Amino acid sequence: MSKKVTMSDIAAELGISTVTVSKALSGQKGVSEEMRRRIMDIAEERGYQKSFQSKENESFKIGVLIAGRYLGNVDSFYGHMYQIFSAKAARMGCFTMLEVLSDDDENDLAYPKLIGDGNVDAVVIMGALNENYLLMLDEQLQTPTFYMDFSDKKYKKDSVISGSYYGAYILTNYLFDNGHKDIGYVGTVLATPSITDRYLGYTRALMEHGIQVKPEWVLDDRGLGRGSIDVEKYVKLPKKMPTAFVCNCDISAIRFINFLKEKGYKVPQDISVVGYDDFVYSGGSDDLGITTYKVDMDEMVRRTMKRILHTLRGEEYRGGLSIVEGELIERDSVKKIL
Repeated sequence: MSKKVTMSDIAAELGISTVTVSKALSGQKGVSEEMRRRIMDIAEERGYQKSFQSKENESFKIGVLIAGRYLGNVDSFYGHMYQIFSAKAARMGCFTMLEVLSDDDENDLAYPKLIGDGNVDAVVIMGALNENYLLMLDEQLQTPTFYMDFSDKKYKKDSVISGSYYGAYILTNYLFDNGHKDIGYVGTVLATPSITDRYLGYTRALMEHGIQVKPEWVLDDRGLGRGSIDVEKYVKLPKKMPTAFVCNCDISAIRFINFLKEKGYKVPQDISVVGYDDFVYSGGSDDLGITTYKVDMDEMVRRTMKRILHTLRGEEYRGGLSIVEGELIERDSVKKIL
């Protein structure tokens, strides 16, 4: 029995990307009429049939782009997300390629070498890059591109993000439920979209309790335009401390807890701390469990892969922004006060 012809077979014969074949066979724009005719002719000659079975067996190459500053930790959030993504893609018969951008690459608008046009069928960007770099990619990269854990301002790109706004809102209300009224925030606002969304969720919870945000209680944990966390460098503790802090992520929470300990504070006896991600369980050498908001990475990956496959197969679907909700995880870093 002869082997079924796939879009990848046609692409390999013509020396083009699978997505170009997909666009041509599904009547989408972005393919010249000459190339479309060549693709259609070969598809007819080889007996290509678009069927459920062929879709299930279709294999695509997916490039993943991550800024190196997000991978500074041995066990990083985006490193873990990539592992889940790569495993999911492999189970679906797809191959992934990771390219890491240095700060210089991003600032100099260096075009990605590994996942440039023709090397992969789709590109996934995990974590926000600076706007100029994203604009350059949008103008030059012809490969379908998908965002994870951030979105563009006009929601034109397919983006899958965690429910940062409501997650921080839930965390802040949890602190109120435990008797806290003086609550600060740790995270450099506007450094990344997710940090800003979480700050806004924190702000909403305060407003609903009739409390104004105190600027001296909103602490930076990194510089603007850089994702590298450096609590020791950026955090400036106020003279009067709140009883609790909402941290923008678990890594910041861990480093902030250790920073507080160095300054003579005990967590949660003196200061309660909550994180975000449920990525790192321990808050220090004493294995203090961090109360946090769990990001459902598996669901974020599932939705992204679904959109990629719909696009590469030329299928209609509802795109745009997709928000994945998580859940509150209670541990030991919050003290209930009267």
